[in-house]
Parts: sequence; structure tokens; C-alpha cells
Amino acid sequence: MKKWTAFVLAVALVCVACFACADQLSDLKAKGKIIVGANIAFPPYEFYYLNPETGVEEIAGFDMKLAKGIGEELGLEVEIADQAFAGLITALNVGEVDMLISGLAVKPERLEVVDFSIPYFSGEQIMLMTKENAEKWKTVEDMKGKRIGAQMGSLQAQILEEQFPDSEGYLIDNPNILALDLVQGNIDGWLITDLVAKQYIAAYANTVELAICDVPVVYDNSAGIAVAVQKGDNASLLEVINAYITRIKEDGTFDSWVDEAAAQSATLLDTSAE
Repeated sequence: MKKWTAFVLAVALVCVACFACADQLSDLKAKGKIIVGANIAFPPYEFYYLNPETGVEEIAGFDMKLAKGIGEELGLEVEIADQAFAGLITALNVGEVDMLISGLAVKPERLEVVDFSIPYFSGEQIMLMTKENAEKWKTVEDMKGKRIGAQMGSLQAQILEEQFPDSEGYLIDNPNILALDLVQGNIDGWLITDLVAKQYIAAYANTVELAICDVPVVYDNSAGIAVAVQKGDNASLLEVINAYITRIKEDGTFDSWVDEAAAQSATLLDTSAE
């Protein structure tokens, strides 16, 4: 009886040890796919694109190229879950998605609830205005009482709250709506990254002249934008992701994705603006 008890205990300990050794990568391998959460409304990071050659709507953007590439590197099918930006981290932490690739800036408060890969991109934070207003308003004080837009749950929403306390905040989840609000005069300024701003400047060139204004937006971009995964037991998963990011950054692959995405989204935005 004692021998049987000892045997059962030994088996139980082995099972516990095996469970403890399990990590996110092995779980994903067992599942056979990886679900990537993103807000597909942020060109050129991620957006819907009607392929003129096939007539089929596709999910495009350099974030989505990265998601597909990581999936191939892991040998897994990739499923993209299009969700509201403000809910992405919650979706990751409750297990609805396995990874986030959606222009997520690495911030201290986010580091408390998720883990990030090494950065794969970095952009400047700016304020976009009509050229007419950009010529008048140059300082934070000039924006007192003005209406400033930002994407809900974004880094820009935090900047709006912290750096423009005397302005009226206007938070919307969809950047395309914010662009229309700016063009139509419903907001006076839009906090956004420089790369995205340039897309909309080109898109609305025949409608209204937009410009990156001189109003200072203070933010340390050194932490960059990165892939987010759940906290805990993720070392082997992050090792693969980090090695892949390093390789595509060094060999120029990632830069080619950025150029391709910018060209595609410019065409798309031109069409939507007509």
C-alpha cells in the first residue's frame, strides 16, 4: 500500500512539474494557431484594403505583415481579431487573443499588465491641424479652450489629458472619423503619430490643406512600439519574436513593408476622400 501511495505521489509530482514547465509557446503550438488582436483602422499600420488585382478586400499594413511573419516563424496559422483599440489589452489578458500587434507604444502602465517584445518601430507624436489654424496656433496656451481629438485608449489620449488640461478633449475609437472631424471643423487639432498624419495630409490634399503644427507635443519615443503578449511563462515565445524582429529590421524587410503599406493606404484614403 505504501509503495502504491508513493507511486501515485511520484506521478502527481511529475504532472505538476510538466504543467509548470508549460509556457505560452507550447500552448500555441498545441492549439495550432495564434490569434492576433488589432484595431484595423490605423493606416498604414493596419487597414482594410481592396486589392485591385483580385477585387478582394484584404487586411493590410506593416503590423499585419509582422503578424503573418511571426506566425510563419512559429509554424502557426494566424487569425486576426479586429477589435476596438481601447479593449485590446483586456482581450489579451482574458485570453480572447494571444498577442497584440496594433501600433502599441510601450508605456509604464502597460508594462504592469502585459509584456512587450523589443520595439519594431518608433514614431513622433504630433498635432495635426488645417494649415490655416496651424499658422495661427503655435503653443499649448494657444490651444486653451480648443477642441482636440485623440483615439480612445491610445497614447495620444494620455498626452491630451496630461499636456492639454485646458483644452476640450474629444475621444473617438476610429481614426478615420477623427480625420473627417478635423477636415469638417468639428475639432481644432488631432493628436496622432507623424507617419499616420502624413497619410491623411496626402489623402485630403484636394479637399482641405492639413499640416503638422508647431504646438509642442512632448513624449519620449525611445521605448518605441512593440508586440504585446500575456505576462508570465512567455520567455520562449518572446525569444522567437525578438529574434524575428531583429532579423527583418537588419535585412531591410521591415522597411519595405512600411513603404508598401504607406503606398497602399495612401491610395485607399484618396479613394475614401473623394
